[in-house]
Amino acid sequence: MAEINIEPKKRSSWAWIVVLLILLVVGYLLYKYFFEAQGGSPETSGAPTAGMIMPIAPVFLSY
Repeated sequence: MAEINIEPKKRSSWAWIVVLLILLVVGYLLYKYFFEAQGGSPETSGAPTAGMIMPIAPVFLSY
């Protein structure tokens, strides 16, 4: 009778690649949240970004 050699299947490396991609995305989002949210950008400071800003006094009187 012939001998049948059954070896366990090797794990796919796709799982590690997916895990690394997920960790990269989470790390990037944490970096954006903790290190770039401290600036004075309009997204975080609540400053109005749309519309035209009109001065109270005419421009020629402000000099």
